[in-house]
Amino acid sequence: MNISVFIFNYNKNEGARMWYDIMSKHFNTRILDSGSEPPCHGEGVVRYPNIYYGGMFNEAMRLSDGSDWVCIITSDLVINDANKERIVSRMLEAVKISEIGCYQPSCDKRGRSHSHGYNQPGNTMRRVPYFEGWFHLFRRELGFNVDLSLNRNGWGTDLYLCKRAIRKGLSNVVDDSVIVLHPSESGLNPSESREQMAKWAATLPDWENKIKVGLAINTFEGTEHIESIVREIRSSIDEVVILMQTESYLGIPADEADIKEVKTLKRIGLVDEIIYFPRIPYMPPREQETVKRNQGMCYLQQKGCDYVIVTDSDEFYTKAQFDYAKNYVREWLPEATYCYYINYYKDDQHILLDDCFCERGMQRGVPFLCKSGLRFQFSLPTSIPSDLTRRIASGNITVFQSNTIQMRHYSYVRKNIRKKVKVWSLRSGFSGEDFDSIVRDYESFDGSQRFVSVPHKAYGNKVEVLHINELGDVYSKEMFGARRG
Repeated sequence: MNISVFIFNYNKNEGARMWYDIMSKHFNTRILDSGSEPPCHGEGVVRYPNIYYGGMFNEAMRLSDGSDWVCIITSDLVINDANKERIVSRMLEAVKISEIGCYQPSCDKRGRSHSHGYNQPGNTMRRVPYFEGWFHLFRRELGFNVDLSLNRNGWGTDLYLCKRAIRKGLSNVVDDSVIVLHPSESGLNPSESREQMAKWAATLPDWENKIKVGLAINTFEGTEHIESIVREIRSSIDEVVILMQTESYLGIPADEADIKEVKTLKRIGLVDEIIYFPRIPYMPPREQETVKRNQGMCYLQQKGCDYVIVTDSDEFYTKAQFDYAKNYVREWLPEATYCYYINYYKDDQHILLDDCFCERGMQRGVPFLCKSGLRFQFSLPTSIPSDLTRRIASGNITVFQSNTIQMRHYSYVRKNIRKKVKVWSLRSGFSGEDFDSIVRDYESFDGSQRFVSVPHKAYGNKVEVLHINELGDVYSKEMFGARRG
C-alpha cells in the first residue's frame, strides 16, 4: 500500500523534525509548514504562509495524488521511544485490513482527545464512531476539499472523514497498543473554529448522521401504561415492538385484559409488532428476562435499526428529553448510553426516595439507546449500578446526567398492585406475609404515610416516600415533575 504522510506544522519545528525522522524512513513524507516563525528548515519541508489546518488538509489531498492512504500528523503530538518503534508497524498492519477506513493511535489520558481516543486496556484496535485530527491515517478515496472561505481552521474534517468511512461500510479504529500524547493546551480558538465548522457543515448534504431507532417494550402486566408511553415519543421512533408472554417466567397465565390491551395497540397502529416470548422452565426467572430483552434487540436489529431502547411497560420518557438525548446519539454515535431513573409510588406525585440507589449510595442507571448489535448479559459486572437483567455488554458507555434525561419509572403505579407483585420475577424471595404488607401499604396509601413496603425491601425494611413538592434540596421538582397527560 502506498502511504503519503503529511506533518502539519505551525511553530513546533522540533516536533515536526522528530515526526519526519520517524516516518520518512518508511513513507513518502512531507512537512507542511504553515507560516511558522522562524520557518521550519531541512529536508521534506514545504513552506506556506499561514494557511491553517483547512489549507494544509487541502494541500495534503493535492500532493497525495496517486497514493492509496494519507496520514496527517500534527507536529505538537508527543511520542516516546517505545511507541516510535511500534507506530510504523501498526500503521502497516492497519492498511492491510480491508475493513479499516481510518486509523489512529490512542491518546494518553493526560492529553486532549475526545473520549473515544483515550487509551484503554487491551492493546487492540477497537472500532469507534470517530476521532480527532491530530493523527489521522485514512484511505485517500475518503478525502475531499475544504471550502476555506468557510472553514480555514479545518474543524470537522476529522469527523467528516470518519462519517464517510462509516457510510462506505468501513471502520474507524483507535489502536490501544500505541500511545501518543496530544497536549491539552494546543489547538485553535474553539469558538471561532466551531462557528466555521457549522457554516461549512451546512453546505454538506451528507454531514448529518441518520439513525433508525427501535423501541422494544417488555411487558406481562402493567399494560395500562403502554399507550401513553408510546404516544409521548412515537414520532421519534421508527419501529415499536411489544415483547409479550402468555405465561409469566414462573408459569402464571397472563391476564386476558393485558393480552387484549396489547393487541389493541397493534390494531390501532401505535405499535408495529407483538413478539411472544416462550417461557423457559429450566431457566431462573431473572435470566429469562435477559433472554427476552435480547429477543427485542435481535428483532429490531433485523428490522434495520441502528439503535434500540428496551424498556418495561411502566417506564416513561418525556418527548423533549428523549429527543435531546437521541440527537446527541445521532450526532456522536456512542456505542451504548445509560440514564438515571426515579421510581414513583401510587401516582405521579409521590417518589420512592431511596429505591433507585444501590447499597453504596450510587444512583442506579438503566440502558437508554444502545447499538442494535449489542446484547444484554445477566449480572454482568458494571461500574453503573443497574438491573441485573439488562446490563449491556459494552466497554464504551456514555451516561446522561439527570438534568439531560431521566426515566420516570411508574414501578408502583398500578390499577392492580396484587397482579404486579404476584408475577414479579423475584417473587420467590419473599414470604406471604411480605406480600400482604406490600399490598396493604399500597392500597391504604393516601399520601400521609412516610414509609411503605415494596418488593425490593421486602425483608423487614421500608422505603421512604416523598411528595414531589417535598423534595427540596434533595432533588428538583423539575427533575421529577409529574407526567404529562
